[in-house]
Amino acid sequence: MLGGVPLHPLLVHAPIALLLFATLLLLFSFKWVQLKLFVLITLFAGLLSGVAAYLSGDGAEEYAETNLSSATHAAISNHENFALFSLVAFGIAFVLLLLGYRSNKKTMLMLSLLVAIVGSGLLAYTGHLGGQMVYAK
Repeated sequence: MLGGVPLHPLLVHAPIALLLFATLLLLFSFKWVQLKLFVLITLFAGLLSGVAAYLSGDGAEEYAETNLSSATHAAISNHENFALFSLVAFGIAFVLLLLGYRSNKKTMLMLSLLVAIVGSGLLAYTGHLGGQMVYAK
């Protein structure tokens, strides 16, 4: 909280942008292999910002429960769980890409991309759940 306002809504945009961008870069790295290092850096930055956003959720939870009628305990819990699932998926994608970084084989790159696509879906659904709490009447 910063002056009674939760930081969570401010922080969530960085991991969304970075992790979705990293997924797109993973796709492009099949054609341009030199992008793999940039993908690793982008994934790492997205994961770090995602952890910050996740940890800031506790302060936002208190604010939401008192100020938003649609922020039930179940809605908050679903949002929190899917946020964690998406971070785990992108963490796995990062590790897979790191393991296959020096290899010329595209197996690890493909696995990393598939996991990142799943992570992107989870991330989008997490954002949807958060938006429902904020914008539902």
